[in-house]
Amino acid sequence: MASKTKKLNLKGKSDKKIANETQKWKKTVSTDAAKISKAGKAITAAQKKIDTANDYLNKANGYKAKSSAYDALETQIEEQEKLLAKTKSSTKKKTITSKITSLKKDKKSLASDMNKIASSAGYQKQMSAKTKAQANIKTEKSKISSLKTKKAKDKKVYSQYSSTNAARKLAARKKLQKANGKKIQSKIKAAKKKYSGQTAIYRADLKTSRVFMLGESDPSETNDQDVPTNEVDKSDPRTNYSVRNSKQLSGTYYLFGKSFSDCDKQYEILQGWARKGVEVTVRGFSKWNHAYLSSVGKTAYTAGNKNSMQLSITFTYARKDKVAYAKKKTKKKSKSSTGAKTGTKKTTHKTVTVKPGMTYWSIAQSHNVSVSSLEKMNKWPATKLPIGVKVRYQ
Repeated sequence: MASKTKKLNLKGKSDKKIANETQKWKKTVSTDAAKISKAGKAITAAQKKIDTANDYLNKANGYKAKSSAYDALETQIEEQEKLLAKTKSSTKKKTITSKITSLKKDKKSLASDMNKIASSAGYQKQMSAKTKAQANIKTEKSKISSLKTKKAKDKKVYSQYSSTNAARKLAARKKLQKANGKKIQSKIKAAKKKYSGQTAIYRADLKTSRVFMLGESDPSETNDQDVPTNEVDKSDPRTNYSVRNSKQLSGTYYLFGKSFSDCDKQYEILQGWARKGVEVTVRGFSKWNHAYLSSVGKTAYTAGNKNSMQLSITFTYARKDKVAYAKKKTKKKSKSSTGAKTGTKKTTHKTVTVKPGMTYWSIAQSHNVSVSSLEKMNKWPATKLPIGVKVRYQ
């Protein structure tokens, strides 16, 4: 039974150290997965050699029956070895060990018989290639077993660092937002003491403490609703719902700075927010917690002085939404409730969806088929089996 991974003591470690360790262990887990995949491909390649050899060897009289018995013993030995690894009782361990010894003895005897049959039929070269491939498979299987154990442990370590890193990032973000929120409110309060009729604009996510204090002129807010109606004979149209189509705020605003050049720099930042789709909070004629700058423009302000700029701004009320990616669904053919049955036959193809680490060899072992038959039934090569595709095995 695998030992539990000791909980790491991450207190006192710097945020930078935690972030670096998170990336390091993420890379380690990824490397483990790549090695497992590589070993799986090596097994697939070896199994192909075995299938090729069997195409010749099965022609020899009596070989196929011996080979089937050999494979069955191989499977039994693997099962008993797994059972032995999990068993804690010394009595049971002794019984299982004895059984494994007996199975290996039978296996050795069958191997000897198979060699004799192959030699007498002139297929010694193919038998040698098969034996070598079987040894390679055993080595790679052992490698995969060790790598899977290592990957499981590495993944637990990565998980601890990753969760701590995420928690610290969240705490740091909340701390920053709280500090920026206080600074923004302080700036708004100070600005409103000097001038009235101003609109404050700042980032809704509070990533920065920047706030634009703009003088406002003739602001206008509009709300458009879609009201679908149904016609009724000799009566008024009817409706049972309405949907907001848009909500906008537009007007003329005045940007102030130390100089016209300073105003221009501020304008570029404001325009950047519009271009990047930054969600903003608006406090002025309209008080919106969620809005986007859908239009930002500047015009010459001849009546102003050298430290101001006239802007035309349109805000659109909207909240940032999380993008959800729906899983691709296969369309099912609808069954007709009426009409005669067609003469088409139902397909009997059986498939399996490929998951990370799966190979033709592992599919062949699970469904008792050969790798070569899988390659014939499917279009993907053994070395490039895409994740998520359906592999036919029957």
